[in-house]
Amino acid sequence: MSPSERARESSRTHVAYDDVNELIATATRLMQKDTAPETLTAEDLRRIGAELDIPARYVDQALEALARRREAQALEARAREAQARLRARRLRRGAWGGAALLGLMAVWGLVVRNGLTSSMADVARQRAQVRNVLERRESLRARLHSLTPGPERDAELSGADNRVSVEIRRYDERAASFNAAMTSFPSGWIGHLSGLPASLPLSSEVSTW
Repeated sequence: MSPSERARESSRTHVAYDDVNELIATATRLMQKDTAPETLTAEDLRRIGAELDIPARYVDQALEALARRREAQALEARAREAQARLRARRLRRGAWGGAALLGLMAVWGLVVRNGLTSSMADVARQRAQVRNVLERRESLRARLHSLTPGPERDAELSGADNRVSVEIRRYDERAASFNAAMTSFPSGWIGHLSGLPASLPLSSEVSTW
């Protein structure tokens, strides 16, 4: 046996007098811990109470109070668990609701964008129609220029002028409708995000059709 091993063995078999009290107290606590039951019956508690001059009815009342407190704690724990489950369900519903709302907003935004695009296309078609009636009027004027003025000639020219006025008015109506949509919220915001023009010119602002 090495010197260090002999020293450890000596420390286990030889105890100083100053350490005896501490060693005995530690051994007593360990023994009590091993021999003490994990739970006590009501009869055990009544017997302990009798040793301490505590009447049995007070022990029973204390047991009832303990049972009520434990039951209240169990109910509180179950309530907390139920609240946690409810919060989790609400969070899940909120997540699904948020996703559904985003989906609806996306669809709605697409519908608004398509409406604005369609409105702008209507304006473009009407502008082409104005250009068409203007060209037809100029062609008619050139054809009637050499004719002698008269009711029939004047009626044809007046009819051509009226057709131009009607088509220009229709153009202004469509352009004004598009411009109104682009100045409203959120249609205008969606239109700007989609790259659509902020406004379309009215007939008074058009120099060349």
